[in-house]
Amino acid sequence: MAHSSLLRLQYDNMNNMKFGKCTVLELARCTDYSMLYNTALYGSSYNKLIIISGNSFGEILIWQPHTPVNFNNSARSNIYPLLLRLKAHNGVVFSIDFNLTAQLLVTTSDDRSLKLWKLNSNLEMKFDSSLIKPLCSCYGHTARVLCAIIAKYGDRIFIISGGEDSYICVWSQTGEMIFKRREQFGASIWRLAFDHVSAKLYSTGSTGNILTYNLKNILVSKKNYSIQQMHMGSSNEFLIKVKYLNYSTIIALSNKNNMYYMRLVNSQKTPIWESVSIFPAYKCTVLTVSDNIVATCGYQRVTLLSYHVDTGCFKQLYDGIKLEGLIQSFHFLTKQLYLISDEYGNCLLLKGCNMDVEGSINISNCRNTWITAAVLVKSNCFIISCRNGNIMLVTREKSSHLQLKKILKGLHGKIGSIVLKLLKIDDKYAYILSAAHESTLRVICLNLTDYRLTVLQRQSVPLAWIEAMPTLDVLIGFNDNHLVAWSHKNGVILQLQCGGGHRCWDYQLNNEVLDIIYIKQKRVFHHREQLYNEAPGCLSRAFRNKWHIRSCNIIQIVEQNNNSQPYLVSAGDDNIIKISQLNGKSFNPCAELHTHISTVRHLVLHPIKSETDVIYWLIFSVGGRAQLCINKFEPNGPVASELCSHTVRINSDGNNALLDARLMAVNVLQSATDGTFFLYVASADGKIRLLQWQLEKPSQLVLDYIIDIKRCPLQMQALNNHNLLLITTTNGILYGFENSLRFKRFEIQLHATSISAFETLYDGLHLHILSGGDDETIKHTIIKTTDMTILQSVKFSEIHNAQITALNLHLSQGACQTIYAYTCSMDKQIYKLNLKTLQYNRIGFTCLSDVKGILNINQCLFIYGCGLQVIALDNK
Repeated sequence: MAHSSLLRLQYDNMNNMKFGKCTVLELARCTDYSMLYNTALYGSSYNKLIIISGNSFGEILIWQPHTPVNFNNSARSNIYPLLLRLKAHNGVVFSIDFNLTAQLLVTTSDDRSLKLWKLNSNLEMKFDSSLIKPLCSCYGHTARVLCAIIAKYGDRIFIISGGEDSYICVWSQTGEMIFKRREQFGASIWRLAFDHVSAKLYSTGSTGNILTYNLKNILVSKKNYSIQQMHMGSSNEFLIKVKYLNYSTIIALSNKNNMYYMRLVNSQKTPIWESVSIFPAYKCTVLTVSDNIVATCGYQRVTLLSYHVDTGCFKQLYDGIKLEGLIQSFHFLTKQLYLISDEYGNCLLLKGCNMDVEGSINISNCRNTWITAAVLVKSNCFIISCRNGNIMLVTREKSSHLQLKKILKGLHGKIGSIVLKLLKIDDKYAYILSAAHESTLRVICLNLTDYRLTVLQRQSVPLAWIEAMPTLDVLIGFNDNHLVAWSHKNGVILQLQCGGGHRCWDYQLNNEVLDIIYIKQKRVFHHREQLYNEAPGCLSRAFRNKWHIRSCNIIQIVEQNNNSQPYLVSAGDDNIIKISQLNGKSFNPCAELHTHISTVRHLVLHPIKSETDVIYWLIFSVGGRAQLCINKFEPNGPVASELCSHTVRINSDGNNALLDARLMAVNVLQSATDGTFFLYVASADGKIRLLQWQLEKPSQLVLDYIIDIKRCPLQMQALNNHNLLLITTTNGILYGFENSLRFKRFEIQLHATSISAFETLYDGLHLHILSGGDDETIKHTIIKTTDMTILQSVKFSEIHNAQITALNLHLSQGACQTIYAYTCSMDKQIYKLNLKTLQYNRIGFTCLSDVKGILNINQCLFIYGCGLQVIALDNK
């Protein structure tokens, strides 16, 4: 137990009863009452039990429940002396594990380390400093290390740790890191388990997912067996550029301007490098391949070679002068259409084996500006990215001159895109995905009518440096000196230590087998790996984490008029707004918005309508760093796009506040006359701001009025039909203001402490307010809307035994309408209340921790917090 206490119970299940009898035999306590975070027990009997605990001060405490120093027989409570105290960490000790055979003990802490100790195998000896001696401290995690286990595989001992950074690390018995991998999709890893027979590692985290990973290939040898070195055989010649020509052939250029190729065969013979004799040796700046065609470029010169797979022979298609300067890029738009550029920004569109000029353009007057990526959108237009960070739309006219239509500046800052991929195209729009040497993907939209380029959205990925996109699901890039393959659906699927992103490398993905070649220290290495960690008898893939990896704070529903399934718009502590479409009791992820730089506390939706239907929805969201984000969601598609982001801290005097107070809630009303939006934004410093915003001018935000309620607001709701703005606070007060904020209509003390849950319902006559507080009570308040007088206030104080965090009001259909409420609290119990008869009954439990809210959708309860749980209401 928390304060160095041990409860000894005796459980008797007589006559196979459903519930047996449980008797408390003893409450054993230690003389040290410090808060414990983890405990390991050792002993074959209670008299020989040894308790090893870690406390909040970074100490290891050892004691035994025999020879008490104080006892109380009537209360069955005994106090035992502390036998040994060791300083272990500079923070909380989160986990303890030991192996007596290996004489090893491991502890982890929030100081981002795990510590190995030599443990005397005879724990029944005298307890002093000779019992446990420190061996080493291991640092490999970037956040708190929450768990570690000692695993034995074969005749070797390993330590496996998991942390808040979502990484698992495998260590040797001497403290050397053997393997590191991102697991659980970025969520904190709470517990680990290891099967010493199959070498499978099981992990669970804050999302509730249980994932498995086979460590057999990692634990067999310190080095990965699949890395193969490809020797040149020459002492003074080495390869400087290397590419896959196809799945079985590699092409390369050497420092002596020679071209070589190697055929990868499945025989026991060592593959050798063979010279491409027809290659005209010259210093090349570019080596690129596509569909068995090799293109090389140098100073003014371009060469095209074709490769015949069956014969293994090369044929020269073209060799000649094309540009004035040093050619820095060659891009295959199609099999017969190419784009080249030199250091001066001169670009040529070439066609066919004869390299006929189809068009030309100069993209910059500055030197060292060339094309970094290109994609053909339609036969008459393509999009290019320049080294200076500009995205350009170029069209092909009837003449040989290419026309620059649009420029989108600084999509990835001052760096050019490395990857441009066409996602989708229809008659009106084309959607292109862009990636660069950063950790963010961006989606741009091209209007095919007026050629307008707009940035729709961005997505952060766990790669510091994106280099390639073999499929729409898989990204390849670099984290420090590791090459990493990451999947949207399956997380990290490959991590290879190769030396970093500056290395010359290439890949080939075929039937979920990824081949990597790279140059390191003038030598070529080949690595082959089956993706998704296939293993007999285990889950072959880690299925995509569809939900938030941190706590979800809010969910709103997008209803559709065409009988289509509704959408869920959710946001939480992972800084992400997720849009998902319901599918029965499940849902399918559709889009994500990564506009927030800190936690998202609250969001509301506002429809933009035509005369007959909703065209799209505006998403207003607030959170940490005083940030207000406004985004756009079109259900037909669906397509999510970013509109603007604002920092809300302006005061009534026109000056900005010194601190960026967290924004707690937002509500929106729209003027029926000019379409102006009135935004009510509540911040943690007690300020309630009324702001004006226009869709036509998204970057402008005007302060209309501000009030200070002197308490942190928690929830806020604007009722336009009643000219009423409701605000709940941390001191249990409910405020009612006019929509203009100039006049306070009422102030009610509903709870003794914070109002942590809040729901309203108007039945046509009265306003029903249901509130739940930290005082473990629920209140149902009925207000007469004409004069704001309280007609009734009912208190439920015996339902839950913990803070109430989620409420939902439901008005039954039929002639006799009854208001029901669904409630949930930190005790995880779910109740249904009849607010007319005041009767209530428990309908179930939730498995989620930190419940934040309840939704009632299609006769199902959607309970959200650290996870999402759906409970059918049939017969409830």
